[in-house]
Amino acid sequence: MGTLIELRGISRIYRMGDTEVRALDGVDLCIAEGEFIAIVGPSGSGKSTLMYLLGCLDRPTGGTYSLGGTDVASLDDAGLSRLRNREIGYIFQSFNLLPDLTVVENVALGLVYAGEDAERRRATATAIATRFGLGSRLGHTPMELSGGQMQRVAIARGLACRPRLILADEPTGNLDTRTGAEIMAMFRRLNAAGHTVVLVTHDPGVAAQADRAVRIVDGRIVSDERNPPREAVPPAESQEAEVVDVPKPVGDGAIRPADTLRIAVHEGLLAHKMRSALTMLGIVFGIAAVIAMTAITEGGKQRQLEQIRQIGMNAIQVRSLALDGSRLLAQRRTNPDGVTPDDLGALRRHVDGIEAAAAWKALKAEVRLGDRVAEDATPQGVTGDLQRVLDFHVAQGRFLTAEDDEARARVCVLGSAVAEELEAEPGTAITVGDQLMTVVGVMGRKAYAASDISDISIADRNRDVYIPYGTLRAYYRKLPRDSQLDAIALRMASDEGLVERSHLVRRIVSDQHRGAEDFAVSVPLEVLRQAQATREVFNLLIIVIAAISLIVGGIGIMNIMLATVTERTREIGIRRAVGAGQRTVLAQFLVEASLLSLTGGVIGLLAGVAGALAVQAVFGFAVAFSPLIAVLAVCVSVGIGIVFGLFPAWKAARMDPVEALRT
Repeated sequence: MGTLIELRGISRIYRMGDTEVRALDGVDLCIAEGEFIAIVGPSGSGKSTLMYLLGCLDRPTGGTYSLGGTDVASLDDAGLSRLRNREIGYIFQSFNLLPDLTVVENVALGLVYAGEDAERRRATATAIATRFGLGSRLGHTPMELSGGQMQRVAIARGLACRPRLILADEPTGNLDTRTGAEIMAMFRRLNAAGHTVVLVTHDPGVAAQADRAVRIVDGRIVSDERNPPREAVPPAESQEAEVVDVPKPVGDGAIRPADTLRIAVHEGLLAHKMRSALTMLGIVFGIAAVIAMTAITEGGKQRQLEQIRQIGMNAIQVRSLALDGSRLLAQRRTNPDGVTPDDLGALRRHVDGIEAAAAWKALKAEVRLGDRVAEDATPQGVTGDLQRVLDFHVAQGRFLTAEDDEARARVCVLGSAVAEELEAEPGTAITVGDQLMTVVGVMGRKAYAASDISDISIADRNRDVYIPYGTLRAYYRKLPRDSQLDAIALRMASDEGLVERSHLVRRIVSDQHRGAEDFAVSVPLEVLRQAQATREVFNLLIIVIAAISLIVGGIGIMNIMLATVTERTREIGIRRAVGAGQRTVLAQFLVEASLLSLTGGVIGLLAGVAGALAVQAVFGFAVAFSPLIAVLAVCVSVGIGIVFGLFPAWKAARMDPVEALRT
């Protein structure tokens, strides 16, 4: 038989402050392939340290260790992990089964890290567990098994990857005499089937059942003797020796991403549902606040933009101020007529870039057809190209023309709401005040929403009745000191330089009025921008609050993950013993943190949408959802999980496997 294990001058020194503890001191040991060896010694003799070194869970301070011709000292963590997974099977005194996994899942644990696919590893684990007499307990968890059954599961797990070397640490220490004898008989059958078995024990009776007993005291081998030959062990009914027929794993030696995700969900989040839910609250609140407030803000922006469209995009307005008493009298001494068509003419001559211009004057008069009266109808005397200025066009008939204005024609155009109320159409005669007017057109319906922007007044154009301005001036009485026009609107070819042009408009009109302060110039689009800038400040405050919430949530994730790492220290040690590398452990805990934050982000997204819709339903605020904001919010939540989960995951990955198993 060839040599499987060769130790030369192995030492393992622990430093505790200024004290040096030599757990192993110059150990030389050779173990041939197929041997059954017992390492025996009292507590503290160094036998467990030797087992951890043989199992590549610990590194020697000095000396050389060769396993199957491989220099173990030359391997990095990934190489050691692969060696543990494929060449070494661990069997622990305390079984070290994962409590949330079934028998099949515990047996298949090493196959997960071998990269075996789910169907193949389940078939392999089921076959091995059945041969060990566990066929009726495959779906049970460790808490539902006896001590002997748990030890059988531990042995089956150690054999699932067809290792060359089986390491057993006090395998009978927690068992009664009868069960312990059954387990030792099982080891002898496994050895007879070709497995190399190294058993660590403090019991001379157990050591005597091996082919060779190596005694260690104070870190040194004091004897290495062969035991007298023993009678052959009869085959057991469970036929556990037949596990040699189980095929070697065919995986690539790297855990599959789907398994990393499954472990994170099943053994991380779902194993502690309430804790996971509470951990996500900070993320949920932060994302919900961002989604709800951005939806309300975006809805407000769109509503305001629609309101500006009602007035006319790229518009500059000159409005007559509503003055009364002494203020009105003082201004009319300087400028008797207020805003006039002459102002419109001057603006057309001196302001470049005017695409269209119009002016209007409201008239207080009843609008009726027979016995039907259009309530709240607003007659307007208009001049200029109102349709282009307001982007508001006739749906039936025609609009007023310059000829109608010059001829003072008794014609009108109705807003859609007035036409419906009076049941009028082109050709119908209606009465506006005390004048009979012929309907020549009906406007299309125009979206209307009352203005929520300060300094912007919006009329419901669907209730307007348009008559030529010349007709209004000729047939309707003018109030004393009243302005000739209520407003002049200029539609500019571009929104560039609107504010600068508005200053020019102000100077021109002021000159026309000889300095009278009886008008105001406004740029609705600029007012909108200012209103939205104010909203942006409020949004920034909300985002800061949400960011604080997310950071608090991230700190919560870090805190819980650190506690989880501490709580699952033994689990980490077990996974490392069966082949999980540092990167694998890092990925597992990082995925858990990311899933926590992702789930919190998705729940926060849904809560934010629900909250925004509730605000819309209760308070009537317009809301609009941005897919980009939603995606960014969820991505940020995942980023929070990764950033704040990285340190706990790193800590778990860097954990000493030996210390983890001793916890």
